[in-house]
Amino acid sequence: MLNLPLTLLSSCLLWLPSATAADYKWPSQPYDALEELLYEGARPDGSSLADLVRPCKLRGGTNTTVAAEWLRLVYHDTSTHNVSDGTGGLDGSIFFEIGRSENVGAGMNNTISDFSQYPNKYVTRADIIAIATIFATTTCGGPIVPFRGGRIDANAAGPLGVPDPSDSLESLTNNFAKQGYNVSEMIQLVACGHTLGGVRFPDFPTIVEGSGQSTVVQLFDETQQFDHAIISQYLDGTTRDPLVVGNQTMASDLRVFSSDNNVTMQSMNSAESFSKTCVTIFDKMLTTIPSGVTLTDEITLLPFKVSSTQLTVSGSQLQFQANLRVVVPSNSTTVQMYWCDRYGSSANCSGNLKRYASSGGAITVSSPVTTAMNVSLRRYQFVVPINVDQGISKFWFVVDYGNGTTIVADNGGSEYVVDQDDVLFVPSMSRDKSVLTGSNGVSVTAAVKGTPSHVFIDCFGRATNDFLPVNKTFDLTLNTSIPAVAGYNFYTGTATDDFGATMQFDIVAVGSDGKQSVDTYRQSGLIGMAIAPASEVQQTTAGKVGGASGAESVMMSLGSWYSRWGVAVVAGLWTLSYCYL
Repeated sequence: MLNLPLTLLSSCLLWLPSATAADYKWPSQPYDALEELLYEGARPDGSSLADLVRPCKLRGGTNTTVAAEWLRLVYHDTSTHNVSDGTGGLDGSIFFEIGRSENVGAGMNNTISDFSQYPNKYVTRADIIAIATIFATTTCGGPIVPFRGGRIDANAAGPLGVPDPSDSLESLTNNFAKQGYNVSEMIQLVACGHTLGGVRFPDFPTIVEGSGQSTVVQLFDETQQFDHAIISQYLDGTTRDPLVVGNQTMASDLRVFSSDNNVTMQSMNSAESFSKTCVTIFDKMLTTIPSGVTLTDEITLLPFKVSSTQLTVSGSQLQFQANLRVVVPSNSTTVQMYWCDRYGSSANCSGNLKRYASSGGAITVSSPVTTAMNVSLRRYQFVVPINVDQGISKFWFVVDYGNGTTIVADNGGSEYVVDQDDVLFVPSMSRDKSVLTGSNGVSVTAAVKGTPSHVFIDCFGRATNDFLPVNKTFDLTLNTSIPAVAGYNFYTGTATDDFGATMQFDIVAVGSDGKQSVDTYRQSGLIGMAIAPASEVQQTTAGKVGGASGAESVMMSLGSWYSRWGVAVVAGLWTLSYCYL
């Protein structure tokens, strides 16, 4: 199997595990990117992976769910694993294996299409598959499976590994053993996987009858929900599972389920035991990865999440925008953003002078995971003008919950630092040609102070048509047609390669002394998107603004409300307590 070697840094970013959740400080890529997709369900530009599957959505004109198709694909990807030599597993190789007979069916092609546009610089195809598996399980009423990120994509197909319905019990047992599952785990994985979906004609004409081009799906059990009906109906003799009661040559579920005289099936025959068992076996499946790959700690929900920060040139001044996502008990919550000047007599809030503005608007965001947690997330949007002679050095937020509790979200007391303003992305002067004309190319304009020796963009795309990552740099040159503004000159260049559905890029300006200034992790998908109107800036010299600092105080003040989620507090962050109540 041609798994991507860890040494091929030109083809894939080497994963460096992020700090543990307890040590989280903003910014912290790739933790931020993984957490955002897991709990908000969408890319930074708003394209929603979650909306493709929720709420337990049927696929087109069929009687099976998108979730069932997603669950089938994840196992087919992990089935390449060889426990003896550590190769294969959940590594995205399935994207190169769709033409095989073991991966037959429109459902596989549908799922590849669903996932193809969501990988990015920090979220691999394999991580997308893992997150989608968790979405599929929860949106159909199942338990929340923990998620750890950091999978590395294979750039070629892996070996054959998916069992065939006609396989003997010995063959099935040996195949699952090669993948790392004992007999009981084999039964658990098949039962948990087959609680959703069924067998489709024309994909398996020897199992399901049909005619012509019509699609017929014979479901595994009587419900579309992630529940233990697959178990109870098998044990009481009412099952409709076509791999149990159909063509006995193809009755692989019957051979698997009965392989230990139904001991494992009996042990899973309740809602609680089924849910708990499926969490454990799915967690094992999602962490079946090639040797040498290290996953992060579990990605837990951040109590305050800063995103979409951008300092740029707007007219004759600067403009700063940022979002703060907050867990809110009601819509009465309000948020203000405070910041310190970078320059002048009030630099770094000298004399206690702080500038502030109210949110320009707020939207509710969610994923199947946060829905299952019964958590309400609101993202508050800020756009503020910044005087170029004052600049901005750091910012923080004051969150008023409308119930007498006011909390300062300040990055654990470190504030959110704006590390430089020497090179700035200018989205309003940039163009995504692939959106406008269908041709390749993203034209990028940057505002740069001084006279740099070199300005370039370092571009990365993973959501490509051939599923191979692209990483390439392009020079930006001084654009004399754009007059200098507020001490900034403008540099323009075009990324001409095909970076796929989304491209991320860093803008780098190299000074005459060799020092680099970087405006990092910019999104081509945000070019041309409308932003909220600028808020009015006010100022205060109060020595203390807001209330207590940090997520710990949020939990202390609102602990009784949070306890209804079944969520535990660890070092000021939340981690799911996998209880089955």
